[in-house]
Amino acid sequence: MDGKISQFLKMQHDLAVEKGWIDGRTPENAPFSILWSIDELGEAIAIIKKKGADGIMNNESVREHFVEEVTDTFMYLFDMMECYGITADEFTRAYVKKYERNMGRSWHENDAMYEKCRWQLVIFDLTGELPVTPRLLEVFSKTELKLAAVTSDVAFGSTFRRNELEADMFDLTGECGPLKELFSDTVKHFGISSDAVVVCTDSEEGVRAAEETGMTVYKIGDGTTLDGLQDFLGFAK
Repeated sequence: MDGKISQFLKMQHDLAVEKGWIDGRTPENAPFSILWSIDELGEAIAIIKKKGADGIMNNESVREHFVEEVTDTFMYLFDMMECYGITADEFTRAYVKKYERNMGRSWHENDAMYEKCRWQLVIFDLTGELPVTPRLLEVFSKTELKLAAVTSDVAFGSTFRRNELEADMFDLTGECGPLKELFSDTVKHFGISSDAVVVCTDSEEGVRAAEETGMTVYKIGDGTTLDGLQDFLGFAK
């Protein structure tokens, strides 16, 4: 027997209808389902703590109890999905998309969270077409690196704020002066030596400005991509 997401969602819906709970399946109540799922997961963890892997693998009653708690966890998650109107198709597409992304990842961001490197600050020169994404900013925000952005696009400044990264960012958004001055101002703001700074840029002007201020350049183009920045910074094992 191998159930489908759509079947489990329907079963939880039917249960809610039968027990008179269906009116509570609203977005406002979804967090309660998440909390209850965590509670059930905690019960599964308690079994692991008390009985260990040996008990789960070799004791039939322990295993049955463990699987039941895991099942309860999923039931509440399916309840949460109904509260938010997440369909089986929507879930499946998101799952497959994330799977495909994971298959292509190096997981170097995990190394970056726990390992130190010689660099202290990364400046993203966004005056050109450098494709810095919120996801990349999120990865680097988990390290001890300071991050800064130089950009002539005022709208980009909201990227930091939307992703709650502004505490670790020095946003120089606005009317950009000479890049050399902006890079120097950034270093002064953080009080960091220029030789501990990497400038990520896709322009020759950015390269010249960084080199003139004694910073190291990571230039995008000619086969070099943002994906390789983590390796360049020394987080890869």
